[in-house]
Amino acid sequence: MDDEVERLKSLLLRLAEVNVSSDVYNDHLKTVLLRELQRLKAKEDLRKPVRSLQEQVERMGPRDPDFDMKRFIDKSWE
Repeated sequence: MDDEVERLKSLLLRLAEVNVSSDVYNDHLKTVLLRELQRLKAKEDLRKPVRSLQEQVERMGPRDPDFDMKRFIDKSWE
């Protein structure tokens, strides 16, 4: 393993107060890996609905460059 990677791993384990010689280490490592996998999966899952919304907006046509959102919102309060 790269020396820098090994150094970072050791630092992370020390800061997390994990003893690599204990069974807790494997449990902790498993938890961290699962959490990272879930984070990446959630990120991937969000791309689909966002892309769908982007496609809907594109189908609406080009934006009106003269549209004033502040004026529009202010009028809705009247």
